[in-house]
Amino acid sequence: MSNEIAIKAHNLSKVYKLYNKPEDRLKEAFSLFGSKEYHKEHYALHNISLTITKGQTIGIIGKNGSGKSTLLKILAGVLSPSNGNVEVNGKVTSLLELGAGFNPEYTGIENIYLNGTIMSYSREEMTKKLPEILAFADIGEYVYQPVKTYSSGMFARLAFSVMVHLDPDILIVDEALSVGDIFFQQKCNQFMKHNMKNTTKLLVTHDMNSIANLADYCIVLDKGKKVYEGDPLNSIEYYVKSLHTESFSIASSEKGVNNETLESQSLNEQINGWTLLDPEKLGGALEATFIRYHVKVNDLDYKGFVQAGEEVTVSFSVSSKKNFNDGILGYIISDKFGNQIFGENTITSGIAPIKVEQNGKNVYQLSFIWPEIKEGEYFLTIGLGEGEHELQHKIQCWAHNIFKFDCITPRKTIHCLFNNPIKTVQLL
Repeated sequence: MSNEIAIKAHNLSKVYKLYNKPEDRLKEAFSLFGSKEYHKEHYALHNISLTITKGQTIGIIGKNGSGKSTLLKILAGVLSPSNGNVEVNGKVTSLLELGAGFNPEYTGIENIYLNGTIMSYSREEMTKKLPEILAFADIGEYVYQPVKTYSSGMFARLAFSVMVHLDPDILIVDEALSVGDIFFQQKCNQFMKHNMKNTTKLLVTHDMNSIANLADYCIVLDKGKKVYEGDPLNSIEYYVKSLHTESFSIASSEKGVNNETLESQSLNEQINGWTLLDPEKLGGALEATFIRYHVKVNDLDYKGFVQAGEEVTVSFSVSSKKNFNDGILGYIISDKFGNQIFGENTITSGIAPIKVEQNGKNVYQLSFIWPEIKEGEYFLTIGLGEGEHELQHKIQCWAHNIFKFDCITPRKTIHCLFNNPIKTVQLL
């Protein structure tokens, strides 16, 4: 990456006028000097500023309606901002909507040449690029058929292949690959990672694995505003935590039972070997919250690494505002890219529900055997739910990435994510 600026935006806003009834537009248009307004203003984007250097890969995440697509359309030049300004340095190709930039009546071949013309390539230049475009898209003889006959997956294959082989300085992708099969998605991710190192890339996706693996930097949007930016893993953690919290509409003024006590103590305080949890790590309804935790391996304090076959024990205390008898405990182990590698909860393990008491001494312990997985850094997330169904229950509290394990594999080489033993080998 260089220090040259690829994109610079300052105080971008996009405002739409919302009318309750169609006739309100006419009433407002004919009101004396616009003296009466019949609309409400909706900010799809509100004062967004960003600076992106050449070669940087930026992930943009957020809930539906948070302004992600609006931002990309403005940066791609297909939508004008209501306020603010944007400077784009370089040739831009974009996959904003499936089918955008393609004529449905044209064949795949004709659309390839059409997009080349739009990007100022001559027919001769596009003819030279044609073999690699077709090879990457891999849609066979369908390339000679009108694209209106394509499935969404075929369309995504051709569109992505065209855009990345036009040698853009800036590539903008908005969920266009979500309709493709998993193998093509992996192929696209590998191409962007290894073949487009000098290309500035802006990616909008709900696939957190892609963000963690591809992005150098990440922006979180919510209701048109930039609410977080920074390292991709931290951004993903912030986003996931906010989803858990907001889905239960818990007012910010509500506090956990022991919050005043927590705030008065150091977040890194060790009490009899137990670590006090940082409230910033917590998400969910928070009617019951994790307070402290402790990790042991093979019934000993964690020694700095863990190996396959060892028993991991996690103890934790819970403070609750209410009583409930259908508590669910669970855990997730994620890798350093945010990929969730393994985990389990008490329901799917066939373990009886736990009892949680209001203002009671709720101390629990769960244990699991560390599996045979590839060496590296892994992170523990613990969860507390309320309900009787494995998919439909209330998430009371998640404590995200609270503990780091260093996994080593001294006795056996693990070639992939994990080993799956060969059952038999026979000479036939």
